Amino acid sequence: MTNTNFFKNGRALRILVLYIGVFASIWACEEEVDPTVSDPSVGVFFLNQTRLTKVDFKVDSLDEELEVYDSIISSLETSADDLVDRLIDLTDSLADGFDLEQDSIDVVHDLDTLNRFLTDVEMEDSVVNAIRSLWADTAATINSGAVKVESIVNTKNMIPIFYEDSSTSWKLPLDMQADDIDVDITIEGSKTFNLKLSYSRTTTANEKNKVVIKTSNFEIISTDFNNSSLSCENCDDINTMIYVEF
Repeated sequence: MTNTNFFKNGRALRILVLYIGVFASIWACEEEVDPTVSDPSVGVFFLNQTRLTKVDFKVDSLDEELEVYDSIISSLETSADDLVDRLIDLTDSLADGFDLEQDSIDVVHDLDTLNRFLTDVEMEDSVVNAIRSLWADTAATINSGAVKVESIVNTKNMIPIFYEDSSTSWKLPLDMQADDIDVDITIEGSKTFNLKLSYSRTTTANEKNKVVIKTSNFEIISTDFNNSSLSCENCDDINTMIYVEF
C-alpha cells in the first residue's frame, strides 16, 4: 500500500520552501540599495552692483528733477487760485456797478496764460515721471538678480556648460569627485569671474533607497567678484545661497 503521508509531507515541504524563497526575495529587494548618485548643485545670486549704482544715480537725479517740477506746479496752482479769487471779486464789483471791466479782462488773460504754462509744466513732469519709472524698473530687474550667464567652466577638467537664457535663479554644479570646485563664470556684457568653493560630502540613502551624495559646510576659498557672501540654513546644498556682486 502506498504511504500517502510521505507525499503529503513532501508537498508541505515544497510549499514551505516556496514561501521561504518568496519572502527572501522580498526582503532582499527591500534591503537592496540602488546605487544612483545625485548631482547636487548650490544656488548662486548674481548682483550687477556696478550697473545698479549707475541706475540708482539716474533714478535719484530724476527724483530731484521731479521735486522741482512739483514745486513749480504747486506754485502755479496757488497763483491760479489767487487769480480765480480776484476774478470773483471783480465780477461781484461789476455787478455792484463799479467800472472794473478792463481789470477783469486783464485777470482773465493772466489766468489763461498761467493755465497754458501749467499744462506745459505738467506735461514735462509726466514725461520725466515716465522715464523715472523705466529706470526704476531697470533697478528692480537688477535687484532681482536677473543676468545672462554665458558659460560656467570647471577649470579642473575644462568642461564648459553653456546657457542661452537670462534668469534670476542659477545653480552652480558641484564636483562629486572632490571636496571643492574651481570655476570660471562668464556673464554677458561683463568679464569672466573665478570662484573657488569648498564643501563637505556625505553619502546617504534616501527614502526610496537611492544612494545620494549630499553637500554641506560651504566656504568661499577665493573669488574675483567684487563682493561675495554665503547665506545658509543648516548649510547644506539645498539651503545654501551664494551671493556675489560684480
